[in-house]
Amino acid sequence: MYILIVNEDPLGRDLAATLVRGGHEVAYLDPEEEYCNLIAAELGCLVINGETTNINVLQEAGIERADVVVALHQKDIKNIMVGIFARQFAVPQIMARLRQPHYASAYELAGIDHVFSEFDFLLNKIIIAIEDPHVKQVMKLGNGEIEIASLDLVADSPLVGRPISAVWEHREYPNKALVLGLIKARDQAMHLPREQPIVEAGDNLIVVGLPEDVHQISAYINNRRRW
Repeated sequence: MYILIVNEDPLGRDLAATLVRGGHEVAYLDPEEEYCNLIAAELGCLVINGETTNINVLQEAGIERADVVVALHQKDIKNIMVGIFARQFAVPQIMARLRQPHYASAYELAGIDHVFSEFDFLLNKIIIAIEDPHVKQVMKLGNGEIEIASLDLVADSPLVGRPISAVWEHREYPNKALVLGLIKARDQAMHLPREQPIVEAGDNLIVVGLPEDVHQISAYINNRRRW
């Protein structure tokens, strides 16, 4: 895939490096000459130093043939402009980093397919950490109502020493939740439910369900009372 990164953010440099290692053809556009020289020396991909919202510079960077455009500006208006230009050149996938939540509808109007917001991510992470420190959210699915989460298993969890099936056999197990597997602390390997792994302290239970279901499972697997 030909991926154009339009960048004003340290994230863009790490993204470029990861994509190059993955075998993608990457073009990197940045207004800072220092960063452009660094990327060119380290990665050897196409690097353009110039105004990131100038249509001529974007064409020089190959926006017309890009499969994906990723806009990572410090200001939302610049990301929106890049999205409009990318839509003009019929780029199949347009992605951008949302800075201020009140710009969300403008991103949608610009035709930007995927919008990533660290505000929402951090807000959710803080709330989870406050309400249930044993829950580590992995990702949200669909419209955000479903989440995949990793649940810590403390040393005195009543689940320790039992097979993983004890989770969904518990009387309080929510019917709409699903146990995907168990990540063993000793080797960080994923074990599927059909393997019936025995739970040990420090393992992580991977579940998918509504947020309230995830918290309910976390509550009873780490409850010190007898089952």
